[in-house]
Amino acid sequence: MSKQSSRRKLVVILVVVLVAAAVGVFLLTRPKKARYKTSVVARGDVSVSVSATGTVNPVNQVTVGSQVSGTLEKVLVDFNDHVTAGQVLARIDPRNYQSALEQAKANLASAQASLTQAQLTSARAETLYASGLMAYSDYLQAKTDLELAKAKRDQVHASYDQAQTNLAYTTITAPMSGIVVAREVDAGQTVAASLQSPNLFTIADLSEMQVEVSIDEADVGKLDTGLTATFNVDAYPESAFAGKLVQVRNQPVVSSNVTTYIGIVRVANPGMLLKPGMTANVKIIVWAVDNVLTVPNAALATKLASTLGFSSAARSQTSGQSGVNRRNATGAGQRRGFRPGATAAGDSSRPGARPDTAARAAAVTPAVTKTVYVLQNGKPVPREVEIGMADGANTEVVRGLEEGELVITGLGQGKSPATANSQQNRVPMIGGFGGPPRGGH
Repeated sequence: MSKQSSRRKLVVILVVVLVAAAVGVFLLTRPKKARYKTSVVARGDVSVSVSATGTVNPVNQVTVGSQVSGTLEKVLVDFNDHVTAGQVLARIDPRNYQSALEQAKANLASAQASLTQAQLTSARAETLYASGLMAYSDYLQAKTDLELAKAKRDQVHASYDQAQTNLAYTTITAPMSGIVVAREVDAGQTVAASLQSPNLFTIADLSEMQVEVSIDEADVGKLDTGLTATFNVDAYPESAFAGKLVQVRNQPVVSSNVTTYIGIVRVANPGMLLKPGMTANVKIIVWAVDNVLTVPNAALATKLASTLGFSSAARSQTSGQSGVNRRNATGAGQRRGFRPGATAAGDSSRPGARPDTAARAAAVTPAVTKTVYVLQNGKPVPREVEIGMADGANTEVVRGLEEGELVITGLGQGKSPATANSQQNRVPMIGGFGGPPRGGH
């Protein structure tokens, strides 16, 4: 091979290397196209709730006992029987009490005869004493005998009434209408009421139930009576039951240095699906708005401006805090002053607001202006928006955005901004009342 040919090959190789190096430098140093994580402005629900567990029990329940001792002659009801007030549940052998009543009746007749005799003697003594034919001491004795006969008659009459009452107690009746949820005795069993009334039956009205929930002390300040509560039980995991928080008891319950408070949630039970002793997983809705425009909380993050290359984000007109943090900072005392059904000024016509919760939250915290970044033509454009309520995932947008627009939640990787847009970037919202349970709930 000639020297000239070798030089040409070397030149070609050098040219190729130089071109490849130039291309590599260009690719490494050229500005990269930004990729963004985005989310669609969509309608949804925003809510904050307190979760707790509790036990389902009847609102009205009574234990039926016996006032007298004896052998149960008959037991007329069984588990799950429906009973009405005054219905006979059982009978105790009445023979001993019948005999006691007859004896008391005889004693009463004797005492009444003695009283009649004392009255006649007293009247005769009064006539003789007035005529001067009886000594004062004999007159006084006749009067005393009359008073003693009256007292004896009253004492025996009381014993007679007691014997009648004891005989009536041998018939055990239902004090209220309901269902027999417990039967502790059988016919032929002896009950002893000498020390305390023995428990024979438990009757409960299952048409209205209550859930006794244990509320953590960190959450108790958020709650007030009248708030809506939803819960489910293991027996019907796909059904949601709705009730009202009617009481938050002030007495603390301390266990293993953990303090909780008892809340009472009332719920109607027309289908008798709920049974005593069921464990309920309860959500108490502190406040909520339905069917409003929402964006993820990440779209309102204060560090998003610097992440996207903007000098600074527009600051809130009222506070630099987010809506959810501001609400927590206001404290529970202000919220407690509001009752369900109260209307906050300027909020009664707000679309999607629940009157029993949204008005309360709106009164505590006014609307706030924040900055979001809308993706337009592949570039972030700052937009001032007015926000309302916020939970742990999403924030309500009152003004400034339209449904379907794309807001930036951060930087990401992808082939194009369009492919980076996905509802999967959106965190699901908290809350929701669920559908009615089977059986009419």
